[in-house]
Amino acid sequence: MSSIESVPLDWLLEDNNPPVRYFTMRDLLDYTKNDSELIQAKEHIESYKPIQKIFENQHSEGYWESSDTPYLPKYKASYWQLMLLGIFGLGKNDPRVELAFNHIRRFQHDDGGFSEYMETGARRDYDYLRNRSLKRRKDYPIFAKWASEKIREMQLSCLTGNMSLALIRLGYREHIVVKKALQWLVKVQNEDGGWLCPYWGAHKDDTHGCFMGTITPLDAFSEIPERQRNRQMIDTIRQGTEFLLMHRLYKADHHNLEVIDNRWLKLCFPQFFYDILRGLDVVTKLGYTSDDRIDDALSVILRKRNELGQWNTECSYTGRVHGTIEQKDRPSKWITLTALKVLKRVIQKRGERFPNL
Repeated sequence: MSSIESVPLDWLLEDNNPPVRYFTMRDLLDYTKNDSELIQAKEHIESYKPIQKIFENQHSEGYWESSDTPYLPKYKASYWQLMLLGIFGLGKNDPRVELAFNHIRRFQHDDGGFSEYMETGARRDYDYLRNRSLKRRKDYPIFAKWASEKIREMQLSCLTGNMSLALIRLGYREHIVVKKALQWLVKVQNEDGGWLCPYWGAHKDDTHGCFMGTITPLDAFSEIPERQRNRQMIDTIRQGTEFLLMHRLYKADHHNLEVIDNRWLKLCFPQFFYDILRGLDVVTKLGYTSDDRIDDALSVILRKRNELGQWNTECSYTGRVHGTIEQKDRPSKWITLTALKVLKRVIQKRGERFPNL
């Protein structure tokens, strides 16, 4: 395949998915921001059924599920809803978004990283630890010291990257909360250019960057306009992108470039975690469209395209998020949109030259 012929634009422009319709007009068809049709399309975003379902489950204080743990339950708690609302194109002008933002900012450390919980949420884990220790007739730590260490440990780079990304998309790019988070991500970048969760016990002996910990900070930095990136941020982006590229986005840099994790080859939506399409989307947004180290991943993506020019959802979160977004093993407007944005960037830089399939 040497071009993006038979692009399913009419399908992407259907009214049943207002966010995809808006992003198709903006990112694939290059409507200008003042175009009346684009403005109208953006106004219709909030009518998207998954957005309505999210807000139906929001508490009046602004949170989802639990006020103490914005991370759990996974995919239904507050952090995940803001990630989704950012993906869907909503903004801070919606008072429900502002209410949620004011809730989750309480879980940001002074250094800038976001944590799974603070002291009240930590109490639940501590009570479980204490009760288990009592049953086994073992000693247990004092709460204050244990909670302080645990809360610091739960300050995660992958989470902070995803939340920075969500808040930037929602319109908080200039807010001190986002600026602190990005500064922290710059500070905790790993020596190899990737990221680890710096205080998490599971990573304490690791030296090799984590792909999940790396993609979310880079995704957030990719949303900062080039002219607004300072020297530290530029260096951070360069080192982080090189970390992904040296692995061809999904291969071990040692061990004969074997596939690191076959799950990364599956196309998922929402993109909460790492897969090769998210990797391609981020590195091409950052301008690395001519680097031939993306070609293996491009070939994988191109082979997954069906005869109608669409891509299927290969894993979904149906039943785990509020409402239904897209069904597994069916054509995905969201994944197709992302894939076409990647291909458009590559074509604009390379012309009609694509990797051999």
